[in-house]
Amino acid sequence: MPLGEREAVLLDTNVFVSAVKDPARQTGTFRLILALLARADVRFVGSEVLAQEYLRYASAFPSPTASALASAILERMEMVRVEDRFLHACAPHIRPAEAADLVHAGVCLQTGAVLVTNDRHFAGTGRAGVIKVMGVSEAIRRWVRP
Repeated sequence: MPLGEREAVLLDTNVFVSAVKDPARQTGTFRLILALLARADVRFVGSEVLAQEYLRYASAFPSPTASALASAILERMEMVRVEDRFLHACAPHIRPAEAADLVHAGVCLQTGAVLVTNDRHFAGTGRAGVIKVMGVSEAIRRWVRP
């Protein structure tokens, strides 16, 4: 990554859910999201699909924490309209029933973003070199100060 360029990150919905499911527990995913929000060298990318998922889960697990995290992420998120060619490139690696995941992968391919997720079904996409996929544990080691 060139000096001064911000790294693009897409936080999969499961990362958000893990952070807000039990706000009393300060989970690693919660600390990860706070650390990423505090970094000037990280930019959040996503789509309308991802934004709707965050809002749906903020409502499903209602708390001031869920609302505040969703709001903070969405405020910083660059909304990407994924071009068909990126969706077609990712499609062979995503199960047909996972339309939202296809859009997430397409955003990552189009923007060069790293996808932070705990979903194993993205592993094939990462192994194939289509997009960069990082597990939550690795992301915590990278971005959260011990």
